[in-house]
Amino acid sequence: MRDPSGVTAGVVIGAGERGAKAYVSLLEAEPDLARIVGVAEPDAARRRALAERFAIPAERCFADYRDLFAEPAFADFALIATPDALHVDPALQALERGYHVLLEKPMATNEPDCERLVRASEKAGRLLQICHVLRYAPLYAAVKQVIESGELGRIVTIQHSENVSYWHYAHSYARGHWRNRTESSPMILAKSCHDLDLLCWLADAAPVRLTSLERPTELTDANAPEGAPAFCIEGCAHAESCPYDAVAMYRDLSPILLDLRARSGPDAEAEPQAEDVPRANGWTGWPVSAITADTSAEGVERALRETRYGRCVYRVGDNDQPSSQNVDVLFANGVNASFTMHSTSHREGRETRIDGTRGSLVAGFYTLEQSAMVSDHKSGRRRRVALDVETGAHGGSDPRLFRAFLAALRGESDAITTAREALWSHRMAFAADRCAREAAVAVWGEQENG
Repeated sequence: MRDPSGVTAGVVIGAGERGAKAYVSLLEAEPDLARIVGVAEPDAARRRALAERFAIPAERCFADYRDLFAEPAFADFALIATPDALHVDPALQALERGYHVLLEKPMATNEPDCERLVRASEKAGRLLQICHVLRYAPLYAAVKQVIESGELGRIVTIQHSENVSYWHYAHSYARGHWRNRTESSPMILAKSCHDLDLLCWLADAAPVRLTSLERPTELTDANAPEGAPAFCIEGCAHAESCPYDAVAMYRDLSPILLDLRARSGPDAEAEPQAEDVPRANGWTGWPVSAITADTSAEGVERALRETRYGRCVYRVGDNDQPSSQNVDVLFANGVNASFTMHSTSHREGRETRIDGTRGSLVAGFYTLEQSAMVSDHKSGRRRRVALDVETGAHGGSDPRLFRAFLAALRGESDAITTAREALWSHRMAFAADRCAREAAVAVWGEQENG
């Protein structure tokens, strides 16, 4: 360990929403797990905020990650949470200088760069862990155990969907950073490499064939309501009926409240607890924090008037991410999987169905609710799978992933997935994007699956 105290030490490259909050917040509650001893972040306010939280000395705070890596290595790992297109170089530099790396997904925005990262990690003998958090969600960990127990028999089909809520799609993939696949990456990669990785994990095999279809976005100027202004806050006559109204989204938070109130099963009519639901008064977290650093009422109004997040969602102009995409995959062991990503759900979440020769499993994964039910073919008996469910982003799996990464780094356990295994989800995403645009079929041979 490079830290004099003997505690695992890390640096943060990119102190935005994911870098500053998703993982390292665990260390505020459990400081003995690791220490954050350096930060590289171009935004001075974010850099200063992280430094204050973890008492990082000024000489280890950098505006440019290249300056951090120009110093002799002074930590055990680097958490890299820069924008998608800026993952490769800092990850390569970290590996070359002896750091283990926890890298936000996607690994890179093209396949050759993904392969470069895998080779670099293997050459350096350092752990490169991709943040595929669904493997660490209580629900999917339990689903994997059911499959491995043999209760479902031989797995025949997997049907999985990522139901992106209409407001999340408008925020991230129409108005936001990922609105244009050329400038960022295809939505099937940026949003759903998690899910493609999950399919590989649950199928327990590599893919051999894949094809895909997509539907273009409806959020274009041609579909704009008549007379809609450039910015919603300017007074749109359609505000009461438009589900994408930016004022309702960022000032009132009404779409998020409606989403969180949606339940299924026996709790369908239950109201969420107050502490689970963001409130408009004083709420400064995501997505408000994504549109402005000044999350006061005045700052939010300024963002609604001056940034693309306040624009009429039909008049953004350069958004081209699909409204929906289907991916069909055949795995080497015969498992046939179907994945749907779409942008028009009333409720943010994922749904999974797995059918085997002896039984079936149906599962739901939502912000405040996770559930799984197994049905036995012979007896007809059904049982609800016991889950240790947590609330929070990704069902509480972010801190679980970080804890597992630190344990693997210390040699206390094996990583749940290697960088080479994570590469398959990215190959599948790039193939799906290509197949959807070219009406093609991707085929991988036995050599690639080895």
